[in-house]
Amino acid sequence: MKDFPSKYDPKGIEDKWYEFWMKEKFFTPDLKSKKEPYTIMIPLPNVTGRLTLGHVLNNSVQDILIRQKKLTGYETLWMAGMDHAGIATQVVVEAKLLEKGIKKENLGREKFIQEVWKWKEEYAQVIRTQLKKMGCALDWSREQFTLSDDYSKKVIRVFVELFNKGLIYRGKYIINWCPRCLTALSDEQVEKEEEPGKLYYIKYPIIKTNNFITVATTRPETMLGDTAVCVNPQDKRYKNSIGEKVLLPIMDRQIPIIGDDYVDPDFGTGALKVTPSHDPFDFELAKKHDLEFINIMNPDATLNENTKEFNGLERYEARKKIIEKLKEGGLLEQIEDYKLPLSKCERCHTAIEPRISKQWFVKMKPLAKPAIKVVKDGTIKIYPKRWINLYNHWMENIRDWCISRQLWWGHRIPVYYCRKCYSTENTEINKLQMNAEMKNPKGIFVSTTKIEKCRDCGSTDIYQDEDVLDTWFSSWIWPFATLGWPDDTKDFRRFYPTQTLATGWDIIYLWVARMIMAGLEFIKQIPFSNVVFHSMIRDEKGMKMSKSLGNSPDPMDFIDKYGADALRFGLQLITPKEQDVLFSEKSIEVGRKFCNKLWNASRLVWNNHKDDSDVLSENISIYDEWILNEFNKLLESIDNHFSNFELNAIARKIYDFVWHIFCDWYLEFIKIVPSKGVAKYLLKQIIIVSHPFMPFITEEIYHKFNFSKKSIIQENWPSHIEIKKDITDISKIKNLIEEIRNIRGLFNINPKERLNVIINTNKRFESFLKENLDFLKELAGLKNIEFNKPLTMSVASVIMPTLECYIILSGIDLSKEKERLTKEIQFLSRRIDEIKYRLNNPMYINKASNEVREREKKRLEDFFKKKDGIQKVIEKL
Repeated sequence: MKDFPSKYDPKGIEDKWYEFWMKEKFFTPDLKSKKEPYTIMIPLPNVTGRLTLGHVLNNSVQDILIRQKKLTGYETLWMAGMDHAGIATQVVVEAKLLEKGIKKENLGREKFIQEVWKWKEEYAQVIRTQLKKMGCALDWSREQFTLSDDYSKKVIRVFVELFNKGLIYRGKYIINWCPRCLTALSDEQVEKEEEPGKLYYIKYPIIKTNNFITVATTRPETMLGDTAVCVNPQDKRYKNSIGEKVLLPIMDRQIPIIGDDYVDPDFGTGALKVTPSHDPFDFELAKKHDLEFINIMNPDATLNENTKEFNGLERYEARKKIIEKLKEGGLLEQIEDYKLPLSKCERCHTAIEPRISKQWFVKMKPLAKPAIKVVKDGTIKIYPKRWINLYNHWMENIRDWCISRQLWWGHRIPVYYCRKCYSTENTEINKLQMNAEMKNPKGIFVSTTKIEKCRDCGSTDIYQDEDVLDTWFSSWIWPFATLGWPDDTKDFRRFYPTQTLATGWDIIYLWVARMIMAGLEFIKQIPFSNVVFHSMIRDEKGMKMSKSLGNSPDPMDFIDKYGADALRFGLQLITPKEQDVLFSEKSIEVGRKFCNKLWNASRLVWNNHKDDSDVLSENISIYDEWILNEFNKLLESIDNHFSNFELNAIARKIYDFVWHIFCDWYLEFIKIVPSKGVAKYLLKQIIIVSHPFMPFITEEIYHKFNFSKKSIIQENWPSHIEIKKDITDISKIKNLIEEIRNIRGLFNINPKERLNVIINTNKRFESFLKENLDFLKELAGLKNIEFNKPLTMSVASVIMPTLECYIILSGIDLSKEKERLTKEIQFLSRRIDEIKYRLNNPMYINKASNEVREREKKRLEDFFKKKDGIQKVIEKL
């Protein structure tokens, strides 16, 4: 490339390089390669719409890891794919059709599913485009979709295998029910929110007495389905009432008073209304005490025929009328304000209703046991470690997983019924066996293939279960189903188990834990070795980003405005290790400024050194040795942080090195002492370590210099550079220049004004400074330098362990100088105390390496010397 524009414009450049990478198939692994494999499975984006800033963060984390591993010599695979996202996709398509006045019921199941497929094709292409715009090194040749024909066969196989092992059963349980989506939800698909509500105190007349027992409830409409009142047997207020009956207000139905230790005597009145069909805890109480189950609600949360005059009313409208009737009968004792813990559907945000329903479940405890072990023994490592406790807590208290959903979009449950010989009588809700396992009843068949004929009676009047499987039932097999399982494919042998999963901590239960269980159950191997949880993105006020709240900007707008590299790098800079990200557009501006800084530095090197070799020569200056040593420190730090997946720390290290060491110092050094081939060599190493974070601009710079490989992605990760000279004097002279510049700022001295200084130091360092006098004068802005001369005038002082520098100033305010030096002594005293405390702390001594302890001792010695020197200067002043 002949030219190097003065300004970096990502438009055009980014698309150009992604097309180049795709054409060259850099993201498709070579199955014949002898390199060690490194595989990441993408957390599947839902085909519900466009990607968010959260997706940008998540996918840039994965892209950074994949590109870095490719540069370090691994054969990498980042599996591309998308999730059909059953309930989420059905909700958005239903809403889209309703805008046209079309209800899904009017279309029918088959035509509605056709509409969803149209949506999927449109938005799958949108998502592909967005991921490419971000620079994601995904292998698109292996792209998977969880509802494709091939993948669906694997999902059905898993269901049938688990059923045959006795790990899937059908039963009636109380489940989370969304009245809007008309489907069951797992506990993990329910959002918990606190809202202002009311606590209603209702009096239940005790039969054959003039007394009442008062219950407190937040949902008075459910009282119509009460079948008992429960008290604690140890509660002196009620212990003599156990066994008596009360008259259920409005319904005029007699129900018993029962005793159970479950009841908290201190909550409300200490008496609990028991509504088995509409509360999960009451459900368990009812089974224990053999109570009746009365359902009072229709699937859409209107009240049903079991509620007398309230039949057909919406639940909240019924609540108002019930309260009015209780007031009329003198049975409403009081109403209190109450903070209500409300459960809502994560997709449509409708308040869920606990509801008894016939559903399909997976027994989770047998699957959880080995999955707990592999995390506890470190076979699977979780980063940051604090999430291990959350994982263990959930797994050790795991409940059976409700996997059936009353939807049309999804994997149809592979269960077939014979209309002639299958009886539904045993499915009616009654107070008998509510959760009996299904043990091969007549007329029911579970099969991987469609059943055409009843195996019991020979009838061909067969129908399939109407429900579909929970979305997560397909995505929990993602790590192995995408690689060819159950077939013994080359991909499966080469890339399973995978190495790293990077995702948000919010799906630790929904997806991460379940994938571990699935891998161990079906493959007998862990699905990945490392789980990396990144932060969640929130707005500047700490609010969760949401399109409905209007605080979730489209990342593609930012890419159009700033470029993908600026967005990616800016996000990494503000993503702390264990905290949520408070997003501001300013962070992308910081990313853009850094891109510009790297571009301008590269252009400077290109203008002056483009014809240099990019191989280090033997004869280089001490300034070159110094910058190479600084790069060694950067590289060591980057490698350590990569081993712990601390990408934010790496981004900051790269930023500081490029901006504050390479640009602020080294590029200034070589204007005075010309580089001997090191500038071009080092720039190449800088763009290689920066490439995983900023793939587009680094590829462009790489080609500007015509480096040897076809792409920067084919380069080798830098290694430690041998330093042959003692470069400590360069660090000292750099520190001296910084201190002199600080004095300029403190006394508001014009940057162009040349200063006179006296430097008192040892003969060796004096000789070094004299050899580099032009360098020191230029960068510190000095006129005359005198050595080891007594003071006879007003000065500002710079005190270093082996050096005293006195800056001669006319009209200096001595009191201000004393104040400055006193503050510095106070600062040094605090640092000395901190280091002394660490070095005297047995825990620190045991954990710290010898190298670290020696470094701390050296710092302590230097601080003492500097403090003593400053004290002497104060005495002279």
